[in-house]
Amino acid sequence: MNYVTIVYLINLFLYSFYFFGRIGSEGDTSGLDVGVSGVLSLFLMGAGYLNAKKGMAYRSVLWMFFINLLLFAMAGVFDQFGKDFNILSTGGSDSFLFTLALIAYNGYLFPLTVLLDGSGLAIIIPVMLSFILPSLGYLIGIKRYSAKEDADKVTNEVKK
Repeated sequence: MNYVTIVYLINLFLYSFYFFGRIGSEGDTSGLDVGVSGVLSLFLMGAGYLNAKKGMAYRSVLWMFFINLLLFAMAGVFDQFGKDFNILSTGGSDSFLFTLALIAYNGYLFPLTVLLDGSGLAIIIPVMLSFILPSLGYLIGIKRYSAKEDADKVTNEVKK
């Protein structure tokens, strides 16, 4: 079981329930919004940690990054060539659906997206964080459990 994939999808649903249940416009972000986003980001780091604890390969934490990278690339391709052949783009050759999918898929980072609105970073940062957060959790898990295994080996040798 890939914990990062499961937690990513849970984050999507949890933040959707939170976002649609709150009062105020979508452009207003409060401290609670940022707090919820931070907690969901910690869940994602924890999922990377669990993947390391269960002995999964490093590539197991990168699946969500690859999906984000694909959505980002498709948004760029259809933004560049959309007016010629894409029925999914709007009249101004903007790749609206792929960009919307990328933002919705990373909904737990919505306060950051609102903060960076109007710049290209609103699209790039979620892609980068989908790589950094699970990888950081995986690195912590590998370091912790490799240190524990080393300590267990020393303890077993001392007992002999």
